[in-house]
This record gives sequence, structure tokens and C-alpha cells, in this order.
Amino acid sequence: MDIRELRTFKTISETRNFSKAAEILGYTQSTVSMQIKNLETELGTKLFEYKKRQVTITDSGLNLLPLIEKTLDDFSKIKQWNQTEETGILKIAAPESLTITMVAPMLKVFKKQYPNVQIELRNATCLHNEEVLLRGEVDVAFMMWPSRPNKKLIDHDLGEQTMVLVTSEDKNNFVKILNDDKSNFIINEPECSYRNQFETAVWQQHQKKFRTTSLPSIAAIKTNIANGLGFSYLPENMVEKEIAEGTLKVVKTDIVNHIHAHLLTRNYKDKSELISKFVNMFK
Repeated sequence: MDIRELRTFKTISETRNFSKAAEILGYTQSTVSMQIKNLETELGTKLFEYKKRQVTITDSGLNLLPLIEKTLDDFSKIKQWNQTEETGILKIAAPESLTITMVAPMLKVFKKQYPNVQIELRNATCLHNEEVLLRGEVDVAFMMWPSRPNKKLIDHDLGEQTMVLVTSEDKNNFVKILNDDKSNFIINEPECSYRNQFETAVWQQHQKKFRTTSLPSIAAIKTNIANGLGFSYLPENMVEKEIAEGTLKVVKTDIVNHIHAHLLTRNYKDKSELISKFVNMFK
């Protein structure tokens, strides 16, 4: 029996999808299938079944799951038993905006205090960051969110994030933008929390939908706005320099801001003192 087979079993039991489990674990689907087949052969029982093209876990699999979870937890503790609190790997997921303004500066301080800790940082949408934390792929997730995150997670609210509508035109105002059918909203991906807040509020208050251009980075968004190609709704701390230089101008809106930054963890207190130390730096 291989520890990798146990991890694969646990991941499939969580995702109920062989392809998704393969993607998470970095295996091919054929490798995942072979691992489960080997495990079923060794245990002498069927662990998963296909019903209506969906993977379901058998009664035997359900009975086995708590033992697998305990074994994997014990295995992790054995690997780390001789490590001090100042070593290990800290896996973090954060959106681009918070990485630039909040996470990177704090990681600089953290690395000075704990130079032997390996940091793994990934950037993605807020929703994706929450999902990878729930799946256990990262230890800490940051997001900007107008509502409370999943109740399974511990939420550390880092406070309201000031949002501003910016254009390149001096005399622009919100009414003019609303009434201009050629107004072009330049913003992040559809899953972006502050994009959703803005679009929802504009529709509810003004029954307006803008022509939209989605770009992958805030740097690209700012460059396009500065060149007169549209407007955007961004965290103020992401455009402070451009506002000070006059390349971007703030337009007042009637949008009520609900965006807060959040630091999310699982129940780290019984798992890792390292995560606790990182979280405490934000308090």
C-alpha cells in the first residue's frame, strides 16, 4: 500500500471526479485510475462506483475514509516531527491587488523573521483562492469580498478597501459615463469581487450595463485607461501613483462600497504554529 494511493483516494472522495483529482495531484488520469485499482485489489473491496456518469463512494469507501484521513495526518506529522517552528513550507493564495499592496510587503517582514521558511505564493481570483484553501492545496488565502466566506473557514477581516472609479479625462463625471453608450468598462475577469459589486450596483441603481473589456492584469487595465480607452473601478491603493501624477482622474459615483480584504485559513491552530505566526502579523 502506497501513501500516494491513499492521497489519491482522499482527493477523489472530496472531488468525486477522477479528472479533477488528477489535476490537483499532478497525475495523469490513467495513473489515478491505476492507483485506485491497486488499492481496491489490495483491500479486496470496491471503493468507488459510477452512477449516472458520476463518481460515488461506496459504503466500504465511506468506512475507510476516516482511517485514511488519520493515516495521512499522522504521516504529515511524522515528516515534520524534527522540524522547528521556524522551518517548513507556507502556501499562500491571493489576488493580484492584495499581493501587491498587502501580501508582498508582509512577506518581506515574515522572511526576515523566519528565513528558513519556504514561501509558495500563487495568484488567482478570490473565488478560486477560497476553493483551493477548502481543498487543502494552500494554508492561507486572501480575497476581496463583499460577503462572508465559506463557514468552514476561519475569516480574518482585514478591513474595508477603498474603491475608486478612474478615467483619463479631467471633466468626466459619472452621469456622463452612464449616458454614453460608447463607455467602455475595462476590468478584471468576471469572477472579480469588486467588478461584481460595481456591475450589480450599476444595474440595480441605474439599469445600465456597460460594454466591457476584460484584461488579465491591473497594470494592463491602468495603461489602457491612461490612453483614453475607457474607465475602471479599482482599489484606490492600486492607482494612487497614477492619480498623484495626473494620468488618472477619480470620478465620484453613488456606488456604496462593501469590499473588504479577508485573510482565510482552515482550523490551523491545531495544525501549524507557522500559520498562526503569519496570521498574527496582520492583527
